[in-house]
Amino acid sequence: MSGLMCVIGDSITGGVVYKSEAGRYVKCRDSFVNLLAGALGLDVHNHSRFGCTSTAALERMPRYEKDVAECPNTLVMLGGNDSDFDWPAVAETPEAQHDCNTPIDRFVDCYARVLDKIISLGSRPIALNLIPVFGRRYFNWFSKRSDPEQLMRFLGSTDSIEHWNEMYNLAVMRVAAERNVPVLDVRSAFLYRRVYGDDLFSADGIHPSVEGHRRMYEFLLPQMQHVLA
Repeated sequence: MSGLMCVIGDSITGGVVYKSEAGRYVKCRDSFVNLLAGALGLDVHNHSRFGCTSTAALERMPRYEKDVAECPNTLVMLGGNDSDFDWPAVAETPEAQHDCNTPIDRFVDCYARVLDKIISLGSRPIALNLIPVFGRRYFNWFSKRSDPEQLMRFLGSTDSIEHWNEMYNLAVMRVAAERNVPVLDVRSAFLYRRVYGDDLFSADGIHPSVEGHRRMYEFLLPQMQHVLA
């Protein structure tokens, strides 16, 4: 199996991990995308960007058109950053109404338009559902720069973070299904673990660790082989 594949996504498809010993984010050479490309003999045009939302991906689509058009398949992973919040703003006014970075209705529209644009360019989109968020660890991470008590007044529980993530994950799967776009299930690579966060996530609770990328690759490889057969 060989060929070209385009990737449109965020820092997860970009292979970003947080290295605690270095105290910074770095690119993982053995990211799940790189491992899949090697196993399947694919040359990849990876247009993933740190912090990318569905809105940003749609705005940047004109820059990707040439690469998308020449690739039979385009892997898409969007939604994680859309489902996040402006946490300093939340901490400032925890009793106010705050919405996710991309309100769900707008996310559905932008995500659908990304898929439709890929299809119009002659490439087949392949959607990835969202990896879960390790809510407690993520809260401990972003609350370092805000008031944890104020944040918890808004959240009620760190479970809320995971619930928002799930809402956007369901939207991804619904929009893809409406267009007969195949969906690869990477979320279950984490959920099948009884305690999924300890070694599969970086210290921030949202980016996979190196071990997490390996797990994602192993879980996705047979699915990719089936879709590309």
